This record gives sequence, structure tokens and C-alpha cells, in this order.
Amino acid sequence: MHTLQARLFPFLIALAVLVVPPSQAQNRDTDELGGALSSIGQQYADNYTQPITDALGANLNAGLFRTAEVGGEGIVPVIDLYVGVAGMGALTSGSKTAFRLSGEDIPTDDGTLTITYPDEDLPTVFGEETSPGQAIISDNDPLTPDETVDLPPGLLNTSIAPLAVPQIGAGTVLGTDAQVRFLPETSISDYGSVSLFGLSVRHSLSQYIPLSPVNLAVQGTWQSLSLSGSDDSINSGEIVDASGWALNAQVSKSVPVAPITFYGGLQYEQFGVDVGYTFQTSAGTSTVSFEQDASNNVRALAGVSVTLAVIQLNVDYALASNNTVSAGVGITL
Repeated sequence: MHTLQARLFPFLIALAVLVVPPSQAQNRDTDELGGALSSIGQQYADNYTQPITDALGANLNAGLFRTAEVGGEGIVPVIDLYVGVAGMGALTSGSKTAFRLSGEDIPTDDGTLTITYPDEDLPTVFGEETSPGQAIISDNDPLTPDETVDLPPGLLNTSIAPLAVPQIGAGTVLGTDAQVRFLPETSISDYGSVSLFGLSVRHSLSQYIPLSPVNLAVQGTWQSLSLSGSDDSINSGEIVDASGWALNAQVSKSVPVAPITFYGGLQYEQFGVDVGYTFQTSAGTSTVSFEQDASNNVRALAGVSVTLAVIQLNVDYALASNNTVSAGVGITL
């Protein structure tokens, strides 16, 4: 049998689309999740997982700010400290659910394998939750019989792909503050480990405009995500290396008689994923790698935040290739 021992898909499920109800998730063991890509080649895997990359990029570049005011939003004048969690959900209504692929060749240590796929629509991870049939795998040796393998169905039928990220913000120095997103290397059951780091730096523009009726600021963000296989996996090292950056312009206006702030912004962003895994077959072993870019490049967002004593709540909606809802809760001092 042809086995791809990579833990790519379980990782992305756990991080980018945490939408399977707990009772259902418990019915999916490691082999089933890891086997979702066990019999497909690079081109199939690229098409199959692209919606995950789109959702992950849309989510990680969301929830980066709650106001354009730099300094003065805490209970201590000029000095701010924010500790909270941002929850983001990429809407999947525009995600690709199917693709067409006739076949592909996979080079191995002992030759080339030819995979022939059914001549019909093939589901992505967000596609039909039934298998499109079987693929035929041939080592191009007339003395060796071809193998047939079941192709993976779509695994998630969801309208929103959520993600939650802890973040800490501090400032201000010369009208500048910073925000950090950080998740230390964390084991995810038998799937392996994940780590995340992000840094945002924001600078006030309204400080240069006397009597400005609104707060204005610009912000730059860089984030990195690493996924590694479990120790007992053939892919025990790094499988996914993802990173992205975003630049935005922010505006906000506080209501004088209430602890409410309306905010919005325009953002340019990029997010890319480098994937590498070992495709192991009875005929040989092949190292497979490919790159993916998330579909979001530009987003426009609007939202509202409410501060009750030291508790700050916010929610916003962003228009982009993958529209995104973001909400946050935190303590501001």
C-alpha cells in the first residue's frame, strides 16, 4: 500500500479549521486524518489543501487591532498594556470545493509512479464528504500489477473556519506600540507539534495632526507558523513552514458619552506556506514539496469595541477574498 505518513493535514485541521464537534472529532483517529492524503501526489495535495491555506492566512491576518488610538486607552494615561485573545473565523462560502486532475507522475528512488485519477470532479477538503472513487497507481512495469487506492473525501462541511490566538500589546514610546502573538512549541496529541510567533508594530499619525477629529495609525505585522511531525512519524521534522506579513492603515472614533469606539482600516497582506513530506510506496520513496499562497491580498474592515472598566471587547468584519469575522476579549491597563 502507498502511505504518506506526513501529519500535514491533521495539523491544519487542528489549527486552521477547528470546527469538528468534539464527539465527531473523537471518531477520527490519527490514521484516518493522516490517511486523508495517503494515496495522492503533489498536484492533488496542492489542490486538496489550498482552501486550508486560504482560511489560515485569512485568520492569522485578522484581529490585529481594536482601535487606532495609540496610548491613552488604558486606565494609566499614555501607558498601555493589553492581554487578551483574538478569535477569528474565515467564511468558507467562496472557498473552492472541487477540482479536476487527470493524473500525475511521482518520481521515486526506484523509478516513476504514474497516478491516474477519475475523470470527474474531485473534492477539496471543504468538498463533498464522499470519496470520488479510486486512483490507479502504476510503476510502469508490465510485470507488476497496478494498484487501486481510495481517494480522500472532503473532510469538513462548515460555513466558517475559526482560529483563536493569544496576544499581548504594550506601549507607547513616541506614539508607537507593539503587539506579540506567541504560542510555544506545543504537542497536539499524536500529530506532532506546532509553534507560532507574530509581532506587530504600530505608529500614531494623528499625533501629527493638531485637533484631529479621529485617531489615525499605521501598523506592520509579521507572523510565522511551524508544524512538525510526531517523533514516531517518518516525517518527524518540520513539515510546514508558514509565514506572512500585513500592512494596514487604521482609523477610529470614540463616542464621547459612552465607552464605545468605532474603528476601521485598509490592509495589504501576504501569507505563504511551504510544505514538505515523504511519500513512501512499496516501489520506493519520494520527497514531495510544494508552496501555496493564501488568496487574501487586500482587506477592508470595520468594527466596534467596548471598554468596561479594564475589560475590552471588540468585533469586526473584513471584506476580502475570504471574508473574515473577528472578535476579541482582553484586559487593558
